[in-house]
Amino acid sequence: MALSSSMSAESKLPQPGPAAGGLAGRSVGALKWNYLGSLAKILSQLAIGILLARLLGPEPFGLVAIAWLMLGLGNLLADFGLSAALIQKPQISSRDIRHVFTLQMLSGLMLTLIATGTASWVAAFFGREDAAEVLRWMGLLFLFQSFGQTATALLRRDLDHKRVQILQVASYLGAYLLIGLPLALNGAGVWALVAAQLTQAGAYALAAFLGVRHSLVPALKADQSGMFGFGSKVLLSNLSSWGYLSLDAAIVGRMLGVVDLGLYNRSMNLLASPMFAVVATLQGVLFPLYSRLANRVEEARRVYPGSVCLLSVLIFPSFAAIAAIPDTTILALYGQDWSAAVPLVTPLALCMPVYAVLALGGPLMLGLGRAGMEAGVQGVGLLVMVVAVIAAAQESLAAVAWAVLMVYLLRAVLVTRLATRLVGLKGAAIVSALAGPVLLAVIAAVVAGAVDSFLSAQHPVFRLISAMAVAATVVMALLGVKGRWIFCSEAKYVLWRARLHLPSALHGLIRSWCEQDMAPQAMRDER
Repeated sequence: MALSSSMSAESKLPQPGPAAGGLAGRSVGALKWNYLGSLAKILSQLAIGILLARLLGPEPFGLVAIAWLMLGLGNLLADFGLSAALIQKPQISSRDIRHVFTLQMLSGLMLTLIATGTASWVAAFFGREDAAEVLRWMGLLFLFQSFGQTATALLRRDLDHKRVQILQVASYLGAYLLIGLPLALNGAGVWALVAAQLTQAGAYALAAFLGVRHSLVPALKADQSGMFGFGSKVLLSNLSSWGYLSLDAAIVGRMLGVVDLGLYNRSMNLLASPMFAVVATLQGVLFPLYSRLANRVEEARRVYPGSVCLLSVLIFPSFAAIAAIPDTTILALYGQDWSAAVPLVTPLALCMPVYAVLALGGPLMLGLGRAGMEAGVQGVGLLVMVVAVIAAAQESLAAVAWAVLMVYLLRAVLVTRLATRLVGLKGAAIVSALAGPVLLAVIAAVVAGAVDSFLSAQHPVFRLISAMAVAATVVMALLGVKGRWIFCSEAKYVLWRARLHLPSALHGLIRSWCEQDMAPQAMRDER
């Protein structure tokens, strides 16, 4: 979507809608590109992350993790939920876009100055004076990311996820292959990570802007009211999410030191990166979809549990298998120098499917105009997490990981309960959506553990590949034969409605899963 900088303040931009090929088709198309991009990101981040971990060891990752604790919070403040407001509003003008861009850039500049001024204090808090210079340079990320936030929101609003994914993958590969890895090989240590992240953020922001070319003329006032109010509610929700994802690391760094922080942060990232890529991809499609279903709650009532089931079928078995073979996972990927991270893998791997389920409640609430709805329960859960992690950190790093899992379970129950109430669903619908994926997860864990034990004398890399391959084969075979019983009725409804927009190779499989139960009802709905 290209925007003209000469567009008047009152002129309306072309609004995405069903006319452009149908909402379902555009959403599925966006989802396909999102998942292709996510797969590319997962593979590239996994490969490059493994190389950097083996080259640098835990400590540089701990230093960068300190910076990201501050940067994660700052980025939320810089955006202030305004990107979500651009996506959610049915109509936006050129002045609205300029207003959001102006506020985001001013916030980014202010936060860069704050990061520079407080770097020494933050470094002293963690007992690592050498982190101060890292913090000052990483503070430039506020400016780079602020520049690209508005353009990214406009691309997502128009469901142009193909462009977003291509730019994200290309900027990551370029930055880390051309900057990060060469510097790491030449002994640059933590600065290899700093230089690569700055390069990636700057390259992506510039490319995203060039793909949209919105006006850069400042505007301190928007054409329509309500954007700031909606954004503030999104900010409250996002601040809670930041707390869940960051305060545990802050406590670890403060109480256990930078090396343990590096072990914890890298183990979490190893597992969370693929999960976040998959979940964020689905969130990015569901949010605009729910926004257009704001007056069709009965449709949202089907899509929500259906999306939970479909995502869980993908996520649950994968992480259950990893949780069953923690030592093999770490030794195969990171090597013996990271063996202290082995006790973290099982609890952190189990955190991932729990987080994936609770994360799908956010797009539903945002899309239906109920931003901030979960702020209260999120706050309670956040307080519980801080207390639990502080207590666990006095025992061991592994105890922290198990405490985080317990808090994630609490959070999932609370957020999912709110989401189901919003669309008038009973809890039994979510239980039904999760029953099949949980069964697949148990089977995958048993199979992976058995294969790993059988091959115990082999190299860890061979054991990991074999265990995951056999577990995946068993799960896919079960889906092919018993998919009708594994997917809940809402998931089958979503698959049936989306079948024409999916690869033709899947049509026969979807028909075997869905036709007997869903075809008559779906065909009536389609009329």
